[in-house]
Amino acid sequence: MTVLDAALRSPTAAFRALALRVADLPLLVAYALAFALLHWAAKPWGGAGFFSLWYPAAGLRFAVLWSRGARLTPWLAATEILTDWAVGVFPLTGPGVVQAVTGAMRPGLTCGLAIAAVRHLAKGSGDALALPPMTLGLAAVAAPALNAVMVMPFEAWLPADAGRYRIGVDIAISLTGLAVGDLLGILVLAPLLLWLAALAEGAAPLRLPYLNLGPHLRPLLEDVLVMALCLLLTIALWRAGLGAQPIPSLLAGAWIGLRHGRTAAWFAICAQVCVFLPYSAGSLDDGKRLELHLGLAAVVVVTWLAGSFSDAQKASRTALDKRNRLLFQAERLKTLRAMSVAVIHEISQPLSTLAIEAAHLKAATAHLDADTAASADLVDRKARALSDLVRRLRRFGGRDVDEPSPLPVAMLVQTACQIVTPEARAAGGRLECSAIAADLVVQAQEIELTQALVNLLRNALAASPGQVVRLSALPEADDVRIEVSNPLPGAPETASGGMGVGLVIARTIVEAHGGTLARHDEPGLVRFTISLPLLTGAFA
Repeated sequence: MTVLDAALRSPTAAFRALALRVADLPLLVAYALAFALLHWAAKPWGGAGFFSLWYPAAGLRFAVLWSRGARLTPWLAATEILTDWAVGVFPLTGPGVVQAVTGAMRPGLTCGLAIAAVRHLAKGSGDALALPPMTLGLAAVAAPALNAVMVMPFEAWLPADAGRYRIGVDIAISLTGLAVGDLLGILVLAPLLLWLAALAEGAAPLRLPYLNLGPHLRPLLEDVLVMALCLLLTIALWRAGLGAQPIPSLLAGAWIGLRHGRTAAWFAICAQVCVFLPYSAGSLDDGKRLELHLGLAAVVVVTWLAGSFSDAQKASRTALDKRNRLLFQAERLKTLRAMSVAVIHEISQPLSTLAIEAAHLKAATAHLDADTAASADLVDRKARALSDLVRRLRRFGGRDVDEPSPLPVAMLVQTACQIVTPEARAAGGRLECSAIAADLVVQAQEIELTQALVNLLRNALAASPGQVVRLSALPEADDVRIEVSNPLPGAPETASGGMGVGLVIARTIVEAHGGTLARHDEPGLVRFTISLPLLTGAFA
């Protein structure tokens, strides 16, 4: 659950989500040291209307909040305030302390808010901009923009004698420089830090596009040539007095990003930054420096978004291929089910006759010797067991798969528990199924919905070996909530949020029944909830 989701649910949940944990303290100490160093390193690109047009500390802030979650927002803001005071950026006394503290607090708060908002809006959205490769780029643009936009609203609450932001300087220049410096710092430094964090945590590192020079030598040479020509053209236009023209470098960055994705786009960004930052740190007047960095910011944004779009398209194609494979598998299962129904239908009548004859045989041999009577009794028991099994199979799979029917939730839960309980016992775990009210009924295809529930139970048992998995169902307004919960050692936010094939199938089945499947993480617990509309008056 994100901080924004918790805030929308209840203030109490929001406070719990924002609580500082002991494991966060070493991170905050390291963050304070790195923030002070990067804050100092940004001074050469400062000006009268802005602190710095290249602010790498913003990239550090963004990387921490993106990887660890927006719940650290207030603690990072407090750390930045204390760090600025410790290195002498501002004193904690005097007439300007309120404005200084507000200015130091605002970037962290707006960055956390932007990240939480982008992730919340992207959740459940089918738009291409909501795909994971695109959300980071959108948040990287939204965070500096929100920081600049919120300057005036923050100062509107200050006392009249608290001072104001960049008095004597055009506010548009000041806010533009603020946004440009943060934007360049984020898109240059944050991807590298996030990659290093993923590498340290043992996650799969980003694929380097030029690591194997064999098949990639020609694309590498082409990209280097395009980038070099565009940079030379940009420099030539600058020296000719036409100002910082971003179009040549913008085209080169878009070319590389669209061809190779975000990793190659980041290398292209670094190449351009390494060319222009040393020059802009020299003896340029503020107007020229701002003009140059505005063009550089446009190039950086377009290059990164082009790479993100390329990766998003690749992810979409992969997801589509996976969905096609699942559909093919579903068709095969549907065919096998139809064949099974036909076989069950063919053997049910002879088996019923056999069961009747076995019962007659048992009655006819009851007065004979013990061995004969025992054998007849064994034949009768086996025939009845087989007949009961065929009847259950006919009830479970004999209906038309395309025709849903009223299904008591208690029967659904009982069937799923009967299937999974032996598996749980064999794995050393335990499945607890709560009693379900008999009047909870849904309109469903029994075999498909049972399969969805069985998938969730099996995944829960696999994620928590040797633990207790609980299954319950309760009404909620016009819906029924079927919950599968299992303990998960460690903090839930470190657990994988991905969904395997079983969960993808379960989600598809549930959504086809007009319901939803959602995951809710709590400390030490993972809960999957199926919400289905109740069938009103089904058995009235």
